[in-house]
Amino acid sequence: MSNLKILGKDTAIYGFGQVLKKIIGFVLLPFYTRALSPAEYGVLDSLATFSFFIVVIFGLGMDGATGRYFFVAENEKEKSKVLYTSIIIRIVTNVIPVLLLLPFCTSISQTLFKTPDYKWVIAIVLISIPVQNISKLQEILFRYYRVPWKYLMVSVLRAIVNPTSGILLVVILNWGVFGATLASLISSTIVLFFAYFYYTRKKYVPVFSWYWAKKMLNFGFPLIFTGILVWVNNVSDRFFLLHYQDLEQIGLYSIGATFSQPILLVNMALTMSSVVLVMSLYSEEKDDDKPKTKAFLTKIWYTYLAIAVTSASFISIFSYDLVKFITTQEYIGGVLAIPFLLFSHILYQSAQITGNGMTLKEQSKPYFWIMLAAAGINVGLNFYFIPNFGYVGAAITTIISNIAYFMFSYFWSQKVFYIKRSFLKPSVYFIVCLAIAVFFPFYEFSYAMDINYIYKLLIAIPLLSFPFLLKIVDYSLLVKLYRQIKIKI
Repeated sequence: MSNLKILGKDTAIYGFGQVLKKIIGFVLLPFYTRALSPAEYGVLDSLATFSFFIVVIFGLGMDGATGRYFFVAENEKEKSKVLYTSIIIRIVTNVIPVLLLLPFCTSISQTLFKTPDYKWVIAIVLISIPVQNISKLQEILFRYYRVPWKYLMVSVLRAIVNPTSGILLVVILNWGVFGATLASLISSTIVLFFAYFYYTRKKYVPVFSWYWAKKMLNFGFPLIFTGILVWVNNVSDRFFLLHYQDLEQIGLYSIGATFSQPILLVNMALTMSSVVLVMSLYSEEKDDDKPKTKAFLTKIWYTYLAIAVTSASFISIFSYDLVKFITTQEYIGGVLAIPFLLFSHILYQSAQITGNGMTLKEQSKPYFWIMLAAAGINVGLNFYFIPNFGYVGAAITTIISNIAYFMFSYFWSQKVFYIKRSFLKPSVYFIVCLAIAVFFPFYEFSYAMDINYIYKLLIAIPLLSFPFLLKIVDYSLLVKLYRQIKIKI
């Protein structure tokens, strides 16, 4: 089986697992938007942003470092030592700081929301930090050992537990924001223990290695700052909204973020399946120029663009109808953020794919400088756009900063690992589709009128041909797919 077919199979399985994982948000959305006000929904989103920031700091870059040295380790025993060392570092560097922060929950609540009312919610969020960082390692193991079906089992469990506990605590018991936060912690804890006893515990050799610990900490340390900059670039705009606007604006922005999740699903599934294949292919290829690796990376990017840009365009075109059907009238303004956030995710993932040369050449430090520039652009623009345009301004600054992140990553990677590929055609494809995607929700919201489905389809369906007309994706791939389906039928 070719690498591209293996990638497609693994991506499909991981993708379905991510769909089950992320579909939780969509399952809960109609319940939460009816049980919570936009302001309370904004509190949830702000808490998620706060949690992400703490997870990045306490994580010490262990995800990237573990992945790098797992593949450097020459045998299964050493690989197991890498994994055991990683989990011990995570436990020590997460549990102790959380215990130190717990007495300050009231102060944190007062700082974030100008009220002590959310102190118990903050406590739940802090307790969930070690669970999140340790859970990440368990999920990584399913990718490293190429067992996507087992990963799918864990995703099924999460898809059952999380909505059940969420509906019980938020809708039935009416525990509001506290109930939603507690439901998330309960489901994460159950999934963590299930994953560990179901599969991952067999992969650890209980020997802490100072050798691997030193290597992982040295590699991971710069990634902490990169992670903080990722936070600044991607989600810090919530705090600008909290300062310059209000929680209701964050709630509307969060709706836009929720409806941009489908692209994140594609991104996570592709990342989970491609990292192992790319690293393995690069390590095994004897030619110093690595032509197979380069060709594979180009195919991944072009195929990803064809799928992601088309999907983002369809979601944006029909976003007004989707938000109106799933949520309430209070949340309809969220449609204005959707296209910008969808295409921002595409830019970010494109940077990960085309910037892979830095990772392959073991250069983690450039990511810091690249993200520093992107985050600086985001923060600088937020001072103007958010006070003047609110949550829509936040979405606009996000896409602008991700354009910068993509451009810097692409050309820096080309310097250290040059790949001959077309840059103009993907750019034209992206810009044209973004313009179409932005037009529909803005027109329908501004004039409070629905555009006929037929007109939308007349625009949306031809978009499917764009990648082939621009020769981003080879038409022969579609023919092969058709023949395979025909044979199976």
